[in-house]
Amino acid sequence: MYPITQRFQMEINKASRLFSWSGTIRLRDGDILHFTDKDILKGTGYIHRACSGSTEIEIGSIYASEFGLSLYSDINRYRLEKAQLSLTYHLHYSDEVKESIPMGVFEVTEANRSKKRIELKGYDFMLRFDRSLSVTDIYGTAYELLQFACVKCGVLLGVSEDDIKILPNGEELLGVYHDHDIETYRDLIHYIASTLGTFAMINRHGQLILKAYGQEPVAEIQASQRFTSSISDFKTFYTAINSTNAKTKMAEYYALEGDDGLTMNLGINPLLQLGLKEKRQRMCQQLLEAVSQISYTPFEATTIGNPSLDPGDMISQIVEGEAIQGLITNIEYKINGKHRISGVGKNPYFGRVKSKHDKNLIGILNQIESEHLVIHSFTNIKEFSLTKEDSPIIKIEFASNKESEALFNGSILLDVECDTQEVVHTVQPKANLNLTQTETEEPLPLYEWSEMVQVPTRVIVTYVFNDQRVEEYVPTETYLNGRHVLNLFYPLINLQEKSMNTFTVLMRLETGQVFIDKNHALASISGQSLGSTESWDGKLTVADWWQEIPLNRVSLFSGFLKESVSVQKGTPVQNSFNYEINRFRYKGISLRGFLEQSTTQVNENLE
Repeated sequence: MYPITQRFQMEINKASRLFSWSGTIRLRDGDILHFTDKDILKGTGYIHRACSGSTEIEIGSIYASEFGLSLYSDINRYRLEKAQLSLTYHLHYSDEVKESIPMGVFEVTEANRSKKRIELKGYDFMLRFDRSLSVTDIYGTAYELLQFACVKCGVLLGVSEDDIKILPNGEELLGVYHDHDIETYRDLIHYIASTLGTFAMINRHGQLILKAYGQEPVAEIQASQRFTSSISDFKTFYTAINSTNAKTKMAEYYALEGDDGLTMNLGINPLLQLGLKEKRQRMCQQLLEAVSQISYTPFEATTIGNPSLDPGDMISQIVEGEAIQGLITNIEYKINGKHRISGVGKNPYFGRVKSKHDKNLIGILNQIESEHLVIHSFTNIKEFSLTKEDSPIIKIEFASNKESEALFNGSILLDVECDTQEVVHTVQPKANLNLTQTETEEPLPLYEWSEMVQVPTRVIVTYVFNDQRVEEYVPTETYLNGRHVLNLFYPLINLQEKSMNTFTVLMRLETGQVFIDKNHALASISGQSLGSTESWDGKLTVADWWQEIPLNRVSLFSGFLKESVSVQKGTPVQNSFNYEINRFRYKGISLRGFLEQSTTQVNENLE
């Protein structure tokens, strides 16, 4: 509920009130347009906000608020592209004093001209978070992750660090590995809000906030203030949660001792997977305590309106002298009209069978999860110029949870430029058969000409599976100049249970030139019971190349230069190390004109 004065609360509860609306439009070029009630076409203005779906209350929900109205204005609609619109509600008192409250900041997404009026529609800043997440691994507290998302998407954060710490799991260290389904910043905020037992929304000032469902009524609605109402004959309450463990692929059930209510399904939350088993259990117990505090009666009503109410607020409705408490999950403010509010919820008596049945789903969900078709995809992020040496073009790492099979498919777009060679053609004219025996034929000259022809480019593909080259199947293709598509396929059989696998595609040339641009090598490995790495397993892959050192006019006899390689295990004692290469000398011979400098510094987090 937006903070209001006691006088505002008393005035808004009266059977009649004097009020008005106004707004401003900030254009992209910096101009500001003001409008009032007189500029709004009657019956067209509305604001819709929600924090849950149409059937059941949710935690972690992240809905965008919507507005719509028609204005009497002759402004060019193209100037309204990505303009910001702000709305304000004014309550007028009898002493000519008015109290104003903001109703939200929105971005215009549609502007349609109709004669003398312009029809506008838009959403709040929540849509700014629909951007692809720019990182794969991320760690920090909930407040730090929220700040990170807000900075990246250009939205202010409207809660303080202390506000986040008092929420369930508010002080826990959160993080995700690269194997997650967080695609956008909006997904990240959804999982953060779900971890804290809240929902996310953009407040009336255009700031991102996390809000918990209310437990105490903030307003009372009398029967005289309702035009229509529908109130359920049951209470919605929760006594258990169901959360899937991504590591074990099992649905874990957490319940109160008296488990006679609904079960809230939290699905697979990547932020609940990091750390020890005890940490996950502690965090799920915190969520259970928060969810078990939710208790209300579902309802739907049309009222004279209270613009200070927000989604997630608990209200009290007076029905035949009895106060019935309900949670607002959807609210629509009609500008200069009625307000519609509702609170969705399920009947716990119908849900008891499902809640008890959830306890027996652990094994079933594990079996179903293992039968899902999993696809690991690959796209090259850098360009390649093939040579006569094998170059790794595609590399995919994946895990097999049990003995299984998989299929590799690839499609590579090649830019081919063939070598050319000169071909000489010789033609011997035919002899004249009409000559008599006394006539002699003079030797006929030979005709020769040459032309440059293409030498077909040959591309050789080698598969490497778990460091073993596949020698029995080596795909080879021959191309002429132009762009060509190379399609690859290879079945992977006898995958071992609980093992890591690596599949690499090497390519080389015999002649010509072949170029592969960025994102032109697409590949995937698909199969059942596949996964990917959860954390670093301690394996290091090191490659080192040295250029040839030419020693002109110097003979190096066998025995003078020796090479040795040694491998040993050691325990890391620090987070960084330096490696230096000393100056090279050979038996007092000065190698002039040859200078080598090499400085290597590696900083690795070895924890």
